[in-house]
Amino acid sequence: MNKPLEEMTNAELRRYLSENRNDENAFSQALELLMSRKKNTTKYPSPLTMSYDEVEAIFKDKIKKIAD
Repeated sequence: MNKPLEEMTNAELRRYLSENRNDENAFSQALELLMSRKKNTTKYPSPLTMSYDEVEAIFKDKIKKIAD
């Protein structure tokens, strides 16, 4: 694929990553671009460090957002 990385769709970038998994430079550039496009940047702590109630509250909130 000769298209510049910035012009590729996310699906094309994922395919590019698969095709170039052994080329460290190409892979890291494409992965960095794909990750920068990610919209949901909410970071949660590991579920192993959270109580059951905290994990349950996160899931209920996500389900509510999907249902709305």
